[in-house]
Amino acid sequence: MRYRTGLILMVVLICIVSIGAERREPVPQTSEVDLEAHGFQVMHTTAYVVGHHTANGSPVHSGGCACSIDHIGDIAILYTLNGHFLGYYECNDTGAEGGGVRAGRVIDVYRCNMTHATGWMKLTGGKVYVKWVEGVG
Repeated sequence: MRYRTGLILMVVLICIVSIGAERREPVPQTSEVDLEAHGFQVMHTTAYVVGHHTANGSPVHSGGCACSIDHIGDIAILYTLNGHFLGYYECNDTGAEGGGVRAGRVIDVYRCNMTHATGWMKLTGGKVYVKWVEGVG
């Protein structure tokens, strides 16, 4: 019983923190040319809200994302197409079998509820700039 209560409390706190993080002022706009010149690529993005554990066995959490298995353990730096910084996301999941996520065409970002998932899609328009940073440690 204590474990479930603690787990529920942790999920609620993560959702509260992510709400505050989403309301941050974005960094100044950056031109598309600048991002591409610094190793960013355009990818489709989606958001997911279900699941208990990721492909690497850790619990799903805000700040995590699903991507190609080639990037498990990496960090994805995301910007909107008009240059607004979205954040750093831990690549710890791979998405469904046979989908665009595993094929490396889509980055799927975890959101704690459907309202945040819908907000993600409105904010990004379904495409983002991504730069992969190799995870060390």
